[in-house]
Amino acid sequence: MAKYKLIGDMTADPVDSVIPKTGGDGSTLVHVVASAATDLIQERGGAVVGRIHIRANGSIDLVKKHDDVVTCPNSFCTPIAYHAG
Repeated sequence: MAKYKLIGDMTADPVDSVIPKTGGDGSTLVHVVASAATDLIQERGGAVVGRIHIRANGSIDLVKKHDDVVTCPNSFCTPIAYHAG
């Protein structure tokens, strides 16, 4: 079973969100769970860094810079410090 160190509250259906961790700064590692098929878009300074499709009930761990923003409808995004096994 995977283990996560949680460092903030989850954000549902984020739009242009830094996915804040406790203390207000943006998270650099985010666990994303899709409740329905969706596309995650990561932007930096208004430019798209990348886009990935996540299938329904799928999950990914996203590495980003603290001020990158994420848009991902139909998802729950949780700031984490690490993911173990």
